[in-house]
Amino acid sequence: MLRVYACIVQEHDLRLVVVAVIICLLASCIAFSAFKQAQRDKTREPLWTALTAIVAGLGIWATHFVAMLAFEPNLPVGYDIGTTLMSVVVAVVVSGMGWRVALDPRPATVALGGAIVGVGVATMHFIGMGALEIAGLMVWDRSLVMASIGLGVVLSALAVRLSRSSSRVLARSAPLVLALAICALHFVAMAAVRIYPGNAVDLTGGAVDSATLATVVTAGILLIMLAGFGLLSFERTLARVQLDEAAQRSALAEQILQTAAERDALTAQLQREAELSTAALENMVHGLSVYDENERLVVFNQKYAELYGIPAHLLVPGTPFFDIREHLVASGTFPDNDEFYHNILSAKREEGGRFEVSLLDGRIVEVRMKRMPSGGRLATHEDVTAARKSAQEIAWLAAHDALTGLPNRTAFARKLAAALADAPDPHLAMLTIDLDRFKEVNDTLGHPFGDRILRHAAERLSELAGTDDVVTRLGGDEFAVIQLGVSDPVAAGELAARIIDALDRPFEFEGHTVVIGASIGIALAPRDSANPDELMQMSDLALYRAKAESRGTHRFFEPGMDARLRERRSIEAGLRVAIREGQFEVLYQPQLDLRSGAISGFEALVRWNHPTRGVIQPLDFIPVAEDTSLIIPIGEWVLRQACRDAARWPEDVKVAVNLSPAQFKRGDLIAVTMNALAAANLAPGRLELEITESVLLHDETWVRSVLDRLTAFGVGIALDDFGTGYSSLSYLRSFPFSKIKIDRSFVADLAGASDCRAIVQATIQLSEKLGMRTTAEGVETAEQLDILAHEGCTQVQGFRISRPVPALAVPALLDRYAPDYGRVARVV
Repeated sequence: MLRVYACIVQEHDLRLVVVAVIICLLASCIAFSAFKQAQRDKTREPLWTALTAIVAGLGIWATHFVAMLAFEPNLPVGYDIGTTLMSVVVAVVVSGMGWRVALDPRPATVALGGAIVGVGVATMHFIGMGALEIAGLMVWDRSLVMASIGLGVVLSALAVRLSRSSSRVLARSAPLVLALAICALHFVAMAAVRIYPGNAVDLTGGAVDSATLATVVTAGILLIMLAGFGLLSFERTLARVQLDEAAQRSALAEQILQTAAERDALTAQLQREAELSTAALENMVHGLSVYDENERLVVFNQKYAELYGIPAHLLVPGTPFFDIREHLVASGTFPDNDEFYHNILSAKREEGGRFEVSLLDGRIVEVRMKRMPSGGRLATHEDVTAARKSAQEIAWLAAHDALTGLPNRTAFARKLAAALADAPDPHLAMLTIDLDRFKEVNDTLGHPFGDRILRHAAERLSELAGTDDVVTRLGGDEFAVIQLGVSDPVAAGELAARIIDALDRPFEFEGHTVVIGASIGIALAPRDSANPDELMQMSDLALYRAKAESRGTHRFFEPGMDARLRERRSIEAGLRVAIREGQFEVLYQPQLDLRSGAISGFEALVRWNHPTRGVIQPLDFIPVAEDTSLIIPIGEWVLRQACRDAARWPEDVKVAVNLSPAQFKRGDLIAVTMNALAAANLAPGRLELEITESVLLHDETWVRSVLDRLTAFGVGIALDDFGTGYSSLSYLRSFPFSKIKIDRSFVADLAGASDCRAIVQATIQLSEKLGMRTTAEGVETAEQLDILAHEGCTQVQGFRISRPVPALAVPALLDRYAPDYGRVARVV
């Protein structure tokens, strides 16, 4: 769906898309009008069927080519005139076959005819695409092609089937469904094609340009409108003739009614209507009762008797309501309470309107009463017990979390506001709780397992909270507690410590033992604030501090935390300006090949040149960009710029670009990568994309499919920061990595810590066995470089080789480390 949406919004002129949709809907309406005439007028059925085929075929064709005029590939485009003319003929002929088949009234045949119309739409579209001549290579996504054909055929069959429906509403929706079938097929099919610029395809001399095509399409549209106006004129003429015939029949009927025989027939009709009224009364969903001005029963239906359990001897017209009431009291249906009748029934009976009666068996009956001019009353009675219970359940769900049964965020906010507003000097603590390591467990063991942990965590919190305290689930793995009657931080801190201890105890399910823990932020009222929104925000800030400093602990709000939040917001606002004004710069850190002594690649590193604060390092703004999804436009810009700069380097020098998990979630990474390569005219084999293990935790199957396709294009994939996360060996088997990057934390202690050297040695040997290269990051000393060379590491990067440099300084670095200049020994 994202691909179809991006195709419409980013690759089409939306104004012409709207025109195409209007043309499609207009042609569908006219086609179905002609189709209905073909059904009614059997003498001229072939003519109407032909008109339907022409209008529908031209409409399909015009919709396609207006939408093609809206298509903006930013490449020279032409249309082969022979194939274009063939497409309109195919649209008319194939759809005409479908309309002819659909004249058969059998439902299955009608649907088959609609499916043939859908086949005509699909055939026309892909022949029309065959007429497209463009200076580029078109690559089709087969799954989207099949989806577009399926949508067109199924929706077309549904549209024609709806047109034969006895329901007027469904029949009138048929043109809209057919228009949806045509448009859905077109735009899903357009989303299925990728066009890569190239010089391999030249426009033929006989190709029709867009202006000529627009003229031809306009002529087609005029034909559709002419057919529509002709059809409307015919229908109006036919309607006038039918009205005249109806008037004549009416006059004749009036003459017949004057006869005695007609009066007898009218009497019989009145008798039948009385019988129908009685049948309608007995088949009403609601109970009905009519009492006269003396409170005596006049009319009722069986539903009324069944609803209250009134016996037959009390249902004789003229029975006083008092007798019926006495029976209902004796049978235990109504309470033996005069106030019940005087305050509810009697008062409502005088005033009329609607009210509810609660019966002793738990049922609730809604009574709608109306006073009649004679002084009596008419009432309907409906059992609304199930509806009221459903309403109560809905109200409960609106205020509670469905998974844990705790109050949800909305209800929690109301309770917090009430607690702060009701007391003249409120004292309470707001504790915001976040489960540590929950996401890792959820991703590893699955969401059902994670849901069980959340439910048990909620139970532990409820057991620890006081009777007046409020426990809630704010969402995800975040909970909160309102601790009432807290006048100092000690009690709040003690509760937080008990919560941390309780949630640190292992959770055991189905042979799994899981330890997650919790971090807590605390804000106190009125010490910190008496405003509910500010108090929740302050508690969140304290939680951020607890998670940043040391998980499994609690922190109280401090004024300085607010300043850090403002700093974060300032960075976010500045990033938006930086993206808009192009304040970023890409620096390149060389990657030295230890076998040749030459630079074999550069890693692209982004810097933010702030107009007032100077250069801002990635660690200061990348986390904010990740949290706000601003990393997506930043990452795309870095990828395009790195490809442009690398295109000016020697052909044996690669460029490495880091990818964010957010860029994978966007869903268009392949298209973005290929567009960047094509725009820079850079060979895919010279680009290397670096990902961390966090990318692999989201949707392993989908991520693998993306990486496999990038690898098939020739793009290299490197696993960055290896050894700092899960470091699962299954990742190395399942994903197409060409390189492993050893994290700088192991390189830093390489000379001193024996375990670091053992890890680096094992990683290098494992990479060699799997046919992968290794790159060690953070190399700063000659000793580190010597050890890595001795262990067989493929590449190194770090300050020992060079600091990151601007693109203009890359040629000098390449000359400095030319193959005939220095080997590893000279660097050391």
